[in-house]
Amino acid sequence: MHSPRNQNHNLAVPPGQYKYSNHFPKVMQQLSPIYTVATEPVFFDHLLMNVGKPIRVVTLNDTLEGTLSGVAIDHIQLTIGEEHYHIRIQHISYFVGKP
Repeated sequence: MHSPRNQNHNLAVPPGQYKYSNHFPKVMQQLSPIYTVATEPVFFDHLLMNVGKPIRVVTLNDTLEGTLSGVAIDHIQLTIGEEHYHIRIQHISYFVGKP
């Protein structure tokens, strides 16, 4: 398993930096999976410009409005009230926000 970049797990991690959990199932720790993710760099950049701002996300199934609280390489975190939605980027048709 890779060493965590951020040793203090109590701090918020900025987009693009990830925390590692000590609670991964044993199989995940043994496999050390490596995968690739197709990205759309301009779309990803526009998402990053909206972190912390209210946005409307239109997915293949629904439309959600909330605060964009995180962007990772494969998903976003949209906070609506006390709920945190993790939405795969490939499921997003478009979003409305202020760049």
